[in-house]
Amino acid sequence: MSSPRLRLCLFQAGLSLLGFGLPAMAQAAPGPWSMTGYLQQSWPKQTETNRQIREINASFGSSFPTWDDVPNLNLGLHLFRELNPKWKVGLGLDYSRGKVDGTATVDTPAGPATLDFRQEYSIYADLFLLAQYRPLGAGGRWVPFLLGGIGLAYEKDQTRLTLRNDFLDEALQVDNSGWFPIATVGIGLDAYLSNRRTWYAEAGLSYSWARLRHAVPASGSLAPAPMVTADTDSTGPNLWLGLGRRF
Repeated sequence: MSSPRLRLCLFQAGLSLLGFGLPAMAQAAPGPWSMTGYLQQSWPKQTETNRQIREINASFGSSFPTWDDVPNLNLGLHLFRELNPKWKVGLGLDYSRGKVDGTATVDTPAGPATLDFRQEYSIYADLFLLAQYRPLGAGGRWVPFLLGGIGLAYEKDQTRLTLRNDFLDEALQVDNSGWFPIATVGIGLDAYLSNRRTWYAEAGLSYSWARLRHAVPASGSLAPAPMVTADTDSTGPNLWLGLGRRF
């Protein structure tokens, strides 16, 4: 067979293999990995923090919001590896930031003054080791699961309170940060978006335990003491909605 004829046959054979190979690759089953991105609403207790805000409101006659009055949203990511049809293990990561603040005009012995309050956490992040159990297996279009995990969380926040007019310039500032343990349990449901079982929607409900309580420095003329107790209690329920992919 001449060289041009041989090259033509090889080219035709390559096209045939490519034509049969591409559909096979496209229809190949996803691998053992899955990743889910989600948006989560949390309802942290923040019992002590909310009590302190209410004390400020009672002392000055203001009506600043507490953490019960604002959304507590965070973004999250789960990465799992399937061990068998019922078990997956992996990592979870959450990130958020938020604040409560307000301004009020209050009466003082020196006349009306502007009271500014702001409590902001510039970062909250946690990292989990997770296990997921699927009691009905992984073969259906709808896959319910149980979830559990332990991990470590970090938060950095600042509380500022100022009282000012022509005669007053009073302030309080408390900076708080630290690492603390966290644990969670939950239930959820994956719903595959097609028969190829690659993309899925996810919904879940969990309960987490996490609390950072320690002494931190306080500064300013309104500070009750050089050291105060900062109590960040993130314990509470969570609801998330996400979109995931197997690969």
